[in-house]
Amino acid sequence: MTVRAGPIRRSPARRLKCAVLVTALIGVASGAAAKDPLYPAAQCSAFWLGYADYAKVSAYLDPDPSDTEAAAAFRSVARRQGGTDAEIDDFIAEQRPLMVLMMEGYIYGGDRQSREMFERLTGICQDFAKRHPETRDLK
Repeated sequence: MTVRAGPIRRSPARRLKCAVLVTALIGVASGAAAKDPLYPAAQCSAFWLGYADYAKVSAYLDPDPSDTEAAAAFRSVARRQGGTDAEIDDFIAEQRPLMVLMMEGYIYGGDRQSREMFERLTGICQDFAKRHPETRDLK
Protein backbone atom coordinates (compact mmCIF):
# COMPACT_ATOMS: atom_id res chain seq x y z
CA MET A 1 0.00 0.00 0.00
CA THR A 2 1.38 3.38 -0.99
CA VAL A 3 0.63 6.35 1.22
CA ARG A 4 0.76 9.71 -0.52
CA ALA A 5 1.93 12.80 1.31
CA GLY A 6 -0.66 15.40 2.17
CA PRO A 7 -0.57 19.10 1.39
CA ILE A 8 2.54 21.09 2.17
CA ARG A 9 0.89 22.90 5.11
CA ARG A 10 -2.66 23.62 6.16
CA SER A 11 -2.48 26.79 8.22
CA PRO A 12 -4.64 29.88 7.56
CA ALA A 13 -1.43 31.92 7.41
CA ARG A 14 -0.26 29.71 4.56
CA ARG A 15 -3.50 30.37 2.67
CA LEU A 16 -3.06 34.11 3.14
CA LYS A 17 0.49 33.79 1.87
CA CYS A 18 -0.89 31.96 -1.19
CA ALA A 19 -3.24 34.85 -1.92
CA VAL A 20 -0.45 37.42 -1.58
CA LEU A 21 1.89 35.42 -3.80
CA VAL A 22 -0.80 34.85 -6.41
CA THR A 23 -1.16 38.61 -6.53
CA ALA A 24 2.59 38.80 -7.20
CA LEU A 25 2.18 36.27 -10.00
CA ILE A 26 -0.57 38.36 -11.53
CA GLY A 27 1.87 41.26 -11.67
CA VAL A 28 4.45 39.14 -13.45
CA ALA A 29 1.84 37.82 -15.88
CA SER A 30 0.64 41.34 -16.72
CA GLY A 31 1.11 43.17 -19.98
CA ALA A 32 4.26 44.86 -18.66
CA ALA A 33 5.91 41.48 -18.29
CA ALA A 34 5.16 40.73 -21.94
CA LYS A 35 7.99 43.12 -22.87
CA ASP A 36 10.46 40.86 -21.04
CA PRO A 37 12.20 38.39 -23.39
CA LEU A 38 11.91 35.71 -20.70
CA TYR A 39 8.13 36.03 -20.59
CA PRO A 40 6.18 33.84 -20.95
CA ALA A 41 8.65 31.05 -21.80
CA ALA A 42 10.55 31.10 -18.50
CA GLN A 43 7.35 31.59 -16.52
CA CYS A 44 5.78 28.58 -18.23
CA SER A 45 8.89 26.60 -17.36
CA ALA A 46 8.54 27.68 -13.72
CA PHE A 47 4.83 26.84 -13.88
CA TRP A 48 5.49 23.24 -14.94
CA LEU A 49 8.33 22.80 -12.45
CA GLY A 50 6.10 24.14 -9.68
CA TYR A 51 3.32 21.81 -10.80
CA ALA A 52 5.75 18.87 -10.70
CA ASP A 53 6.99 19.93 -7.24
CA TYR A 54 3.45 20.09 -5.90
CA ALA A 55 2.52 16.76 -7.49
CA LYS A 56 5.34 15.11 -5.51
CA VAL A 57 3.77 16.10 -2.17
CA SER A 58 0.08 16.26 -3.04
CA ALA A 59 -2.47 13.64 -2.15
CA TYR A 60 -4.47 14.86 -5.17
CA LEU A 61 -1.92 14.64 -8.01
CA ASP A 62 0.38 11.98 -9.38
CA PRO A 63 3.89 13.01 -10.46
CA ASP A 64 4.28 12.85 -14.23
CA PRO A 65 7.64 13.07 -16.04
CA SER A 66 5.96 15.01 -18.85
CA ASP A 67 5.66 17.99 -16.47
CA THR A 68 9.43 18.38 -16.20
CA GLU A 69 9.75 17.69 -19.94
CA ALA A 70 7.36 20.58 -20.60
CA ALA A 71 9.41 22.78 -18.27
CA ALA A 72 12.59 21.92 -20.17
CA ALA A 73 10.91 22.66 -23.51
CA PHE A 74 9.75 26.10 -22.35
CA ARG A 75 13.22 26.78 -20.94
CA SER A 76 14.65 26.00 -24.38
CA VAL A 77 12.35 28.59 -25.94
CA ALA A 78 13.46 31.18 -23.37
CA ARG A 79 17.08 30.42 -24.24
CA ARG A 80 16.42 30.71 -27.97
CA GLN A 81 14.67 34.04 -27.43
CA GLY A 82 17.83 35.51 -25.99
CA GLY A 83 17.75 34.79 -22.29
CA THR A 84 21.04 33.75 -20.76
CA ASP A 85 21.18 30.58 -18.69
CA ALA A 86 21.74 32.66 -15.55
CA GLU A 87 18.80 34.99 -16.26
CA ILE A 88 16.48 32.10 -17.02
CA ASP A 89 17.57 30.09 -13.98
CA ASP A 90 17.20 33.11 -11.69
CA PHE A 91 13.72 33.85 -13.02
CA ILE A 92 12.65 30.23 -12.64
CA ALA A 93 14.14 30.02 -9.13
CA GLU A 94 12.12 33.10 -8.13
CA GLN A 95 8.86 31.93 -9.71
CA ARG A 96 8.93 28.19 -8.95
CA PRO A 97 8.01 28.38 -5.25
CA LEU A 98 5.23 30.85 -6.11
CA MET A 99 3.83 28.30 -8.53
CA VAL A 100 3.85 25.63 -5.81
CA LEU A 101 1.90 27.95 -3.52
CA MET A 102 -0.54 28.74 -6.31
CA MET A 103 -1.10 25.00 -6.86
CA GLU A 104 -1.62 24.45 -3.15
CA GLY A 105 -4.06 27.34 -2.93
CA TYR A 106 -6.04 26.12 -5.94
CA ILE A 107 -5.93 22.34 -5.59
CA TYR A 108 -5.91 21.93 -1.81
CA GLY A 109 -7.30 25.20 -0.54
CA GLY A 110 -9.97 25.84 -3.16
CA ASP A 111 -8.79 29.45 -3.40
CA ARG A 112 -10.64 31.30 -6.18
CA GLN A 113 -7.79 33.70 -6.93
CA SER A 114 -5.31 30.81 -7.19
CA ARG A 115 -7.69 28.94 -9.53
CA GLU A 116 -8.08 32.00 -11.75
CA MET A 117 -4.32 32.50 -11.92
CA PHE A 118 -3.82 28.80 -12.67
CA GLU A 119 -6.34 28.99 -15.51
CA ARG A 120 -4.79 32.19 -16.83
CA LEU A 121 -1.27 30.75 -16.82
CA THR A 122 -2.33 27.47 -18.44
CA GLY A 123 -4.03 29.46 -21.19
CA ILE A 124 -1.00 31.69 -21.71
CA CYS A 125 1.34 28.69 -21.80
CA GLN A 126 -0.89 26.70 -24.19
CA ASP A 127 -1.23 29.63 -26.59
CA PHE A 128 2.50 30.37 -26.43
CA ALA A 129 3.42 26.69 -26.90
CA LYS A 130 1.55 26.49 -30.21
CA ARG A 131 3.88 29.05 -31.76
CA HIS A 132 7.24 27.42 -30.97
CA PRO A 133 8.77 24.20 -32.30
CA GLU A 134 10.16 23.18 -28.90
CA THR A 135 6.73 23.26 -27.28
CA ARG A 136 4.29 22.76 -30.14
CA ASP A 137 3.78 19.03 -29.52
CA LEU A 138 3.40 19.18 -25.74
CA LYS A 139 0.32 17.47 -24.33
